[in-house]
Amino acid sequence: MSAPLSPRLRMLDQALARQIAFCERRDLPLNLLSLYLANFTDIAGEEGHVITRRMQTLLTAEIEKIKRAEDWLCAWGDGRLVFALPDTPPRGARRLAMRLVQQIGHHGFRLQGRLLRFDVRIGLHTVDDEPRQDPRKLIMRTLHTASHGAETISASRQMILALQAPAPAFSHDRHQDSPTPDILPNDTSTPQKLRQMFRELNEEERMALVDELLLASSR
Repeated sequence: MSAPLSPRLRMLDQALARQIAFCERRDLPLNLLSLYLANFTDIAGEEGHVITRRMQTLLTAEIEKIKRAEDWLCAWGDGRLVFALPDTPPRGARRLAMRLVQQIGHHGFRLQGRLLRFDVRIGLHTVDDEPRQDPRKLIMRTLHTASHGAETISASRQMILALQAPAPAFSHDRHQDSPTPDILPNDTSTPQKLRQMFRELNEEERMALVDELLLASSR
């Protein structure tokens, strides 16, 4: 069972396929985040689709200020948005979802003296290691999680399992005998430097740094 389709749903499934291939080649995590505006149809019935779509456009602009530049919009339509989050662990995707709920969940739109708000629901799904995944099915599975979940932020079964998995172990004592130099060799790329730095952090420090990077990329 999937989220109801409308003629205005647009899927950039080929772009998502490239994101999947990119992350697979570099052994990077990839997660999907969907936003479902549960009362979009109700507001459209009362105020008209032109106004409601304009509200969604303004809401999307607010989301652009929060998400990272590399988080790719891979599907959109009336009351529905799906983003691909490359190089983002499951816990990082959940933290972004929490930030979105906090910052746009109560975002209001004034219309002729009235205040209109969307009922924002978020779905999370992880792209696991199964080969040849159908990007369209991944998009619809993520939308289904948002539109049929019981919580404001709902996770698919695959995402729940990923979130329950033990966090990678990071130890400050691991390199006590050979500390990491402040400056890596000149032939080391910036991504490699970042990975080296991340390996030196514990999970709490790593998530805090992810938060700072997310905020910095939206400024």
